[in-house]
Amino acid sequence: MTNDLIDQAQPILPAAVLIDTAPTTDVAPGIVRRGLPSSGPVQARVFDLDPRVTWPEVDVHDRDELIYVISGELLDHGRNYPAGTYLHYRAGSRHQPRTESGVRILVFGPDAA
Repeated sequence: MTNDLIDQAQPILPAAVLIDTAPTTDVAPGIVRRGLPSSGPVQARVFDLDPRVTWPEVDVHDRDELIYVISGELLDHGRNYPAGTYLHYRAGSRHQPRTESGVRILVFGPDAA
């Protein structure tokens, strides 16, 4: 393909959304999920957990899950993960995260809660 053809092609623009305007779903008391534009087997979601909230059940992963702590602090397996922390939960792992301060996390993983 020549540069002339590339210049004439219609651009495919990215799907963009301000996180605070993304549609919300209540997952459990004190936990809100915000769905983000994504396709394929990996979905992107933001979760907001209110202060002093624990995930309602043990989360078991049949596939990898990637988490980035945007703000606040996530507590899991007896460790504190502050804003800026990246976590990789491997397939077969299990956890039940919680927060004392409140937390916002960006999650990439299979299409599930």
